Amino acid sequence: MLKLGNLIDEDIFLLDCDSLHGNNSWFKDYKSYLKNNEFKSFRIGIPFAHKNKLIDFVNEFIEYSNFNGSYFVYFNITNETKLSTIIENNQSEIINKKVFLLPDKNIKYSKLSIDFWDMNLLGYEIYLLKCDGMKECQNNPKIINKLLQKGAIIGITGSKKHSFGLLHKRIINQLVKEKIVNFWITETIFEKDYNYSKELKMKLEFI
Repeated sequence: MLKLGNLIDEDIFLLDCDSLHGNNSWFKDYKSYLKNNEFKSFRIGIPFAHKNKLIDFVNEFIEYSNFNGSYFVYFNITNETKLSTIIENNQSEIINKKVFLLPDKNIKYSKLSIDFWDMNLLGYEIYLLKCDGMKECQNNPKIINKLLQKGAIIGITGSKKHSFGLLHKRIINQLVKEKIVNFWITETIFEKDYNYSKELKMKLEFI
């Protein structure tokens, strides 16, 4: 049976503020997810705001996971965030000029587009995480293509937790066909979660 890890060499999973609670329950769930889906390697995204509280746990997971793993630091951004300030103040977190950003659900394209273009001209690669979580993109999927054209590298989950509505599946399929999706992000790692199988099925169908 074809597994997701046979189609994607490296899984990408983002920790968030909720990962600070629950006695690191994601340890077991994520290890099972990687094993069951036969991934060769993985990358864990750590939110900059909680880096100091999470990094030791992430390093421990990487060391004992029996998979080839690494991590990156991402920045949460809102309409008030100045991208240039993030880059200027956090050079130690930006490796090889790769900047990982997780947009707030209410962020606007008009806020991002100029900064993305300027940073791209300066040689920075801007990775935009969970674009399907942005309300503006859900209401108008063409916005994702506009972000791509501005130099952003686009990652989506495909999960119905970030739904495009009744046309969710059709829109995801169109984004893939038009090569707008650069990489996929795992949203659901707990097998008993209602969205787990749906997310896997979606990715297996379109990748």
